[in-house]
Amino acid sequence: MKRVFVSALLVFLSWNANALEVVGVKVPEKMQSGEQALVLNGAGSRFMAGVIDVYVIALYLPENKHTVAEVLEEERSKNVTIWFLTPLGVKVTSEQLLDATHKLMSENMSAEELTKLDSSWKKFAAFFDNIKEFKKEDQLSLDYQPNKEMRVSMNGKELGRVAGADFMRAFLLVWLGAQPAQDDLKGKLLGLPLAAAKR
Repeated sequence: MKRVFVSALLVFLSWNANALEVVGVKVPEKMQSGEQALVLNGAGSRFMAGVIDVYVIALYLPENKHTVAEVLEEERSKNVTIWFLTPLGVKVTSEQLLDATHKLMSENMSAEELTKLDSSWKKFAAFFDNIKEFKKEDQLSLDYQPNKEMRVSMNGKELGRVAGADFMRAFLLVWLGAQPAQDDLKGKLLGLPLAAAKR
């Protein structure tokens, strides 16, 4: 009996050591995108004022890639999942998220590139017309499959789809571009050990 207990304990400790937890959010190591199995490439938290974590974000790919160019490759399934934290006293509205996202897109793309995505952006923004504020544990998913559309889901319910690899690329540049939302988060999403050690 003692041997069985010790074996079970070792299995639990081994699983616990391999499980990725980011500021209290358990981030799955694998997920499915259509018929494509994806693995966790990296994850981290987005924070305000240097101390308040507002969401956890994870990037999933068919296989781990550690450069921006490889991640942005069009003919590759990819998924970005965000878990909102909304700490006490902090509200995250859809308007705030959309404004911040569009601003970061403009900082990482040319005016011409951004203009080409105008209709796609308006379609995407309309998905959030009935979502005024994100609640704790709300889960937003941006799922792209090659030659198809970016599927946008909230808590497992599809909000809509936007065509084009260029739109998914624009979103990835928010976190992986030359002017990312947060420097250390860029490194974590790319799975870079040194960057992951910061914070």
